[in-house]
Amino acid sequence: MNAGQSMTRNDFIRLQDIAYLDWKHKKGSWRLHTNPAISIQSWAFQHSEDVFFFKNVGEINGTQVPFTISIQTPTQCESMLSYGHNGAIFMDATFCTNDMKFHLFTLMGFDDHHTSVPLTWIITSRQTVEDLIKWLKPLKDKMLSHMPH
Repeated sequence: MNAGQSMTRNDFIRLQDIAYLDWKHKKGSWRLHTNPAISIQSWAFQHSEDVFFFKNVGEINGTQVPFTISIQTPTQCESMLSYGHNGAIFMDATFCTNDMKFHLFTLMGFDDHHTSVPLTWIITSRQTVEDLIKWLKPLKDKMLSHMPH
């Protein structure tokens, strides 16, 4: 502050204050409901432009359906079309590294600088071949719909 200038409220804000407000905002904004299943379903509907496949845990015709959410941002979609077409896409997964024992799959490609680029994320409660096909098919359909004809 220069001599002769009056002090404003912003002159008294500390980095810790900003960090606290950021934490408080994030804490309140990610949990949309006290029930985790309702909270994630609400988040999926609010971010429908980024969620291309969503199934909540449940039972259909006596068969247990696993939780699955597949997320791809518009930038990731563009990257997948650029770096995945006529190239290779790699899948990596982590298993049971969280309290709910969910699996995180990341599909990756390589950009022009040979740097790995995340192309989509899938979080699921089960990882059988049938379950993988359930979210890989909608991803394939999504990509085909974005390809020039």
